[in-house]
Amino acid sequence: MSKKFRLPVIIAASALVFHLFAGFSFIGSSAATYDETVHLSSGYSYLHTGRYVMNIMDHPPFSEMLSALPLLALRPLTFTSHPYFANFMPYHYGDLFLYQNRVSPGRLLNTARVFTFLVWTGLFAWFIWLFASRLGSPAAAALSVAVFSFMPVFISNNALISTDAAAAVFYFGSFTFGWLFTSAGAIQAGGKGSRKKEAAGAGSPRLWAALAGAASGLALVSKFSMFIVPPMVAAFWLADHLLRPRMKSLKLFGYLLLYFAACLLVVALVYKFNLGLYWEGLFATLRRLDAGRSSFIMGRHTLKGVWWYFPAALAVKTPLLVLFAALGGAWLGFKRSRKDYLWLILPPAVFFAVALTARVQIGYRHIMPVMPFLAVLAGLALARLTELKKGAWLVAALLALNAASVLRAHPYYLAYFNEPAGGPANGYKLLVDSNLDWGQDVKGLADYLKSRGNPPVIFSYFGVARPESYGIDYVPLGIVSNVDLGGTGVQVCGMKEILLAVSATNLQGTYFPDKETFSWLKSRRPVFTAGYSVFVYDLTRDKEALGKLGALLDREGRNQEADCLYVKAGQ
Repeated sequence: MSKKFRLPVIIAASALVFHLFAGFSFIGSSAATYDETVHLSSGYSYLHTGRYVMNIMDHPPFSEMLSALPLLALRPLTFTSHPYFANFMPYHYGDLFLYQNRVSPGRLLNTARVFTFLVWTGLFAWFIWLFASRLGSPAAAALSVAVFSFMPVFISNNALISTDAAAAVFYFGSFTFGWLFTSAGAIQAGGKGSRKKEAAGAGSPRLWAALAGAASGLALVSKFSMFIVPPMVAAFWLADHLLRPRMKSLKLFGYLLLYFAACLLVVALVYKFNLGLYWEGLFATLRRLDAGRSSFIMGRHTLKGVWWYFPAALAVKTPLLVLFAALGGAWLGFKRSRKDYLWLILPPAVFFAVALTARVQIGYRHIMPVMPFLAVLAGLALARLTELKKGAWLVAALLALNAASVLRAHPYYLAYFNEPAGGPANGYKLLVDSNLDWGQDVKGLADYLKSRGNPPVIFSYFGVARPESYGIDYVPLGIVSNVDLGGTGVQVCGMKEILLAVSATNLQGTYFPDKETFSWLKSRRPVFTAGYSVFVYDLTRDKEALGKLGALLDREGRNQEADCLYVKAGQ
């Protein structure tokens, strides 16, 4: 191994070790996020019964089944005779599956998470290495993997049971193989002699066309938003052929047939040849997404979305090194006038442009398919920087600073915000929901309350994880959940100290008709913040706050509990 290549490889290996450490730490610190119970229980029910029932109209089954695969060894109960299953109630069924099973919730959840995290991390790293090494150099590939490893969006979302990571990895994989198809075709068309040797190393266009089709099919069966992938890949191949013909048009048509056949075969196999079920789910999802959803961004509430939501999310939740180095990589491509760079620039640009029109804007994770392209662009720019005198050590220093930035959020990597945004502690002022607060920090709240002797708390929670399963004694207030979280029976009138815990999403009033429900808390300092997303206030001696809290209980029709707070407030 040359000295020039040795340092990037050491950096990449160290970065991957950090990535694994960070991901496992995040898994250990996080309770079930909002949709994980649904994805896990649905996936296991598909594996166990062989029938696609529970969540099939909202998500394709592949990613959910893959995450649930290791649970087969644990043999949990499936509850398929329960009314929640029979009546297609995915959140209630997920709650039943996770919290009332013979296997503990933590073991069920984290077994699936660890498996999922390792699978997606391995696939991302391989696709990134493949693309960057073929387009640039082994050093560029190593640095691209290092950039990927230090991106919090992958550390957190790869470790959760969701469909986002699967969609992103197969979106990227589709265009990786799609570009390799055009690259192999160009080499084969280039002539004899040394080019034959290059062609052998590049692989067969037939192989890359089939692999591109398979990756596209896996994208389709992972998330419905991926329906754009096959027409995009085909359009890119046709455009490439028009710009610089590499083969006869009839031959290209044959490769397109192979691509679509491989894609269709994967979808048919996963859906057990019931392709009508795929289309039914796709159209149902498109109708649901077109209706919009409440969201919050930088002090603004919206039901139909704003065009700048994802640009703003990208700007505040992506490490600065990734943003600037990716811009450098794009500039490098334009400077060199290499059309191959368009395969790194156009697919994320098209996806990002489509995302600007989305009416459901609840998370940075929805532009996750853009992120591996940024990692490769950044890696190519950093590799160019290593060619300067002492450049390799400068790159190592920059990546170390990036790691330090990411570690500020440890182990709560979902809550990462970069330095200009004010870091994770300032994140709730900018974005909430799955950008920061997905219900995962119940476990941190429980640990804090235990340190205080486990007093009861009034809890305004956004999520589906059961607080009582972590030992929290609570009174519900303004709960935003798809399951029934009715508290543990503790009464406000019997509380010696009035502790109020509020999820960041509720603090910003995202899903409340009255967006100012908790605005009076913003001038008060919490005594504790669990994972940057759950704020705990001690209101015991705050008479004004007790009165406002009583008014909220009154608004829910809980007049007796409100009266107890009014008495404490001296009203």
